[in-house]
Amino acid sequence: MRIEHLTWREYAAGIKDKIVILPVGALEQHGAHMPLNVDVVISASFADRVGSELDAMVLPPVAYGYKSHPATGGGQDFPGTTSLNGTTLIHLVLDILNETYRHGGRRFLIMNGHLENIAYIVEAMDLFLKHASDARVMAVAWWDVASEEMRDEIARQAGIERWEDDHAAMTETSLMQYFAPDLVREEAMVDEVADRRVGYTIFPTPSDLTTESGLMYSVEHASRDIGEKLAEQITGALIEAALLELG
Repeated sequence: MRIEHLTWREYAAGIKDKIVILPVGALEQHGAHMPLNVDVVISASFADRVGSELDAMVLPPVAYGYKSHPATGGGQDFPGTTSLNGTTLIHLVLDILNETYRHGGRRFLIMNGHLENIAYIVEAMDLFLKHASDARVMAVAWWDVASEEMRDEIARQAGIERWEDDHAAMTETSLMQYFAPDLVREEAMVDEVADRRVGYTIFPTPSDLTTESGLMYSVEHASRDIGEKLAEQITGALIEAALLELG
């Protein structure tokens, strides 16, 4: 139930009784083969699937996220990567929660699709609950509920180590091939891996920590089949978690 498609009377009739889902993504480069809004498409797709099963109300997605980190998204230097300051994202999410609470919403599920958003979403939740003591808010990133068994199965199917898959690579590409195949430029897929990986952040970003295309890992083994398997398992886990925590 997409809220933007409802009239105000339809919205008012359901907001007090239903779980409200807010997808949060980013506008960030995802290689030469995928669009800038991958994190929005995936988070909104999961929100729609979960919302359908739970008869929830799904808010329009937040299309911008916190700044891209070099090690996880290639950094801020790619054209099109358009990011928010941390305080902006906090107050954007907080304003949406506050407004929806004012309308009667009390159970919220924030569906995150961009790694760098997490701390700012949690801060918004904390600030919100300081005055909305009768509300419940849950935040989840879709990758956090991918089961160990599914991760192992996909790694075996692709013939790669589990840690060799990240931003714009096999998993995200496979999900996009399933959710929005028309947005994936199959002919532009390349296999590029950064020359080195580090466990810290450094600015300006050394050139050998990124690639020309923006890929961090190989995309060679991505497939719609993998995307469908992931989508089914993750959707089930999200529904189970929402029912457990939000009722």
